[in-house]
Amino acid sequence: MCGVLDADVAMHARPQGRGYIRLRETGAFPWPKVAGVPAEIRAHEFHHSAIVDPDPSWVYGYDVLRGAGIDGKHDAIVYKNLVAGYAHLRDVGGVAWAERFVAQARQCKD
Repeated sequence: MCGVLDADVAMHARPQGRGYIRLRETGAFPWPKVAGVPAEIRAHEFHHSAIVDPDPSWVYGYDVLRGAGIDGKHDAIVYKNLVAGYAHLRDVGGVAWAERFVAQARQCKD
């Protein structure tokens, strides 16, 4: 929507991803680790959009174990300081996304 990623997005009448999803962070996920983050992250997705021809050079922050994500296998494009994905994370169950996000913002500021 704002031109950060070179991508085309198509809107569909039916959801392209809907429901509970399971993710596993890749080594490319940029946010600092905190104790207790589970290997498997449970989240939710609901989106009518889909990226048309995802760039094969993109690096992803999550492998999708269950769900649609961006391409059925990955979610959370990692590009510079951007993490762009369809997963809606909750800060429960040890995920600690809010704490990690703030830590990443502080790290980028410094």
